Amino acid sequence: SEAAALSRSVGRPMPGLGGAFATITDGLVERSVEAKLMLLAALAGEHLFLLGLPGTGKSLVARRLSKVCAGSFFERLLTRFSVPEEIFGPLSLQALEQDELRRKTRGYLPEADVAFIDEIFKANSSILNTLLMILNDRFFDNGELRTRVPLWCVVAASNELPDTDELDALYDRFLLRRCVRRISAEA
Repeated sequence: SEAAALSRSVGRPMPGLGGAFATITDGLVERSVEAKLMLLAALAGEHLFLLGLPGTGKSLVARRLSKVCAGSFFERLLTRFSVPEEIFGPLSLQALEQDELRRKTRGYLPEADVAFIDEIFKANSSILNTLLMILNDRFFDNGELRTRVPLWCVVAASNELPDTDELDALYDRFLLRRCVRRISAEA
């Protein structure tokens, strides 16, 4: 049926938001708002940014989105030394032999349905512009070919807000934002 096909569609939460919510929050304390925001982001086709100190469970909660969404999942921790190959895939040696600059994108962000990018503001300028196009327009320029990215939702996390104007455009791509606090003493 059409409803069954819709429920299996790539990148969308599995049937039953209650079940998806339970899967994301299983065993976690004080992370229900973050789980609800992730589900909202996935349903709306938007991106979620989580800000918080180390050890607040940002990565754990974000990884759980892959358990409730169909499709391919991509995850990467960025550092200031990260290179485009880590995010967008290695250059194709066969294409280089033909004087073409093309990447092998299978298993990387350009072919992902759902993604988690940790420490996103550590992205350097060689990654930034391509990342902006993927997040905003859902396109990836692979050599001379512009391809549609099947990306449904990105959850990004960081221990800090961007400290340069250069990263403001990246921050703006995240419509949903949440400051993740440490677990309270009462919990």
